[in-house]
Amino acid sequence: MAIEYANMPYGMSKWKFALRYLFNKVRTWYYFHVRFPWVKYDGFVRVLKGTTFVRRDIHLGHNVQFGRYCDVAADVEIGSYVLFGNFCRIVGKYDHTFKEPRQLIWESVRKRENKASIGSDVWIGNGSIIVGGVQIGNGAIVAAGSVVTKDIPPFEVWGGNPAHKIHDRFNEEEKLQHMKRLKELGLC
Repeated sequence: MAIEYANMPYGMSKWKFALRYLFNKVRTWYYFHVRFPWVKYDGFVRVLKGTTFVRRDIHLGHNVQFGRYCDVAADVEIGSYVLFGNFCRIVGKYDHTFKEPRQLIWESVRKRENKASIGSDVWIGNGSIIVGGVQIGNGAIVAAGSVVTKDIPPFEVWGGNPAHKIHDRFNEEEKLQHMKRLKELGLC
């Protein structure tokens, strides 16, 4: 078992980091074999306190981290090397229909929606909400507190409510270099 020390917090000893890594492996096994066995995952996943996964079609890549108190409540495919800040949500877009006359929202039928997709090398900032069915491209960044209601192209930084493009993550030359790195890792 190889431990990746590249993401080690500043000032932490390798010994303490290795122990935290092992405890996380045990916690991940417990989460995805006992508490949330419907969640599929491809490698190392770190899930911090209070994070929950509703019984949906959820697939996580390698090196995915959920901060504290995140909720995944929609069908979603998440790539590798993805970071979620604390209190992030992935919610259904059509949890309840509300445009049927004479039908109470309480009685409404839930519609099936497309699966959300979050690419690889993505950072979802603290407190962000992602609405079901959206596609977030490789290398994208979602600013803290954003509400993502539409697709985000690769390598763009988005933020706000509703989220909109703030700027590109890289210039064209840097984007090509980064795409080459993602290809080397088999992520695109």
